[in-house]
Amino acid sequence: MTKVYAIIQARMNSKRFPGKVLKNINRKPMLHYVIKQVSASKKISEIIVATTRSLKDDPIVDYCKKNNIPYYRGSSNDVLARYYECAKKFSCDIVVRISSDCPLIDPTMIDNIIKMYLTDSFDYVSNNIEKKNNLWINSLCNFPQGMVVEVSSFKILEKAWKDAKKLSEREHVFPYVQFNPKKFSRKNVINSNDLSFIRCTVDQKSDLIFIKELIKKLKIKNQIVHISDILKIVKDNPDLLQINNHISFDEGYKRSIQKDKKLSNKS
Repeated sequence: MTKVYAIIQARMNSKRFPGKVLKNINRKPMLHYVIKQVSASKKISEIIVATTRSLKDDPIVDYCKKNNIPYYRGSSNDVLARYYECAKKFSCDIVVRISSDCPLIDPTMIDNIIKMYLTDSFDYVSNNIEKKNNLWINSLCNFPQGMVVEVSSFKILEKAWKDAKKLSEREHVFPYVQFNPKKFSRKNVINSNDLSFIRCTVDQKSDLIFIKELIKKLKIKNQIVHISDILKIVKDNPDLLQINNHISFDEGYKRSIQKDKKLSNKS
């Protein structure tokens, strides 16, 4: 039986919010919530944390060791290489990319996207790209921010690792696959209701404040959180959205694209 591996990329040296991955929420580090949510998936066989060789990421490794979570240490800047080497070390068949800044990622949604990948014959399935005007672009696909799931095979990941050249293709894992329609078949999953106005990712301090307030109102301890739970709280407490809805979507990738342009102009 083909095993499905979730690889959670995590590092302490975030430019926008350093150390965010281990910031406490109800006396538990944010990484705890990410792993708890992903662990509730019925289709994921194993969870691995992919961090860097930087000494700054020793606390992430310490956390993984303490909690018996498999981990891999790789490049700080070449995230694609880190991801590929991690998948290779653990002999991953199918890879699910999850980010460590998504503490409330919905396990049911994860399973739905994995199911689509397993059912259909696409190279890559995700909920973060959309075709508009005959071009594939980054998109929230009507999901709340902080719900990105990307599924592909080790074979496709290896091809991306070998062939990707742009900085934006190395600083992130799957852009080379996402935006090369002649080389790869892609499928996107779009949520039936537009919930993209809800921001559940943690890139800045105000995001963490929002998550803390959300969890406080959810009154959860060990329960798994679903998108429907989040939506109910937001509907009952619309003012919560003002905490972090001023932050633009996809800032990190946009910066990588700008770096591509600068390097292209220099050459």
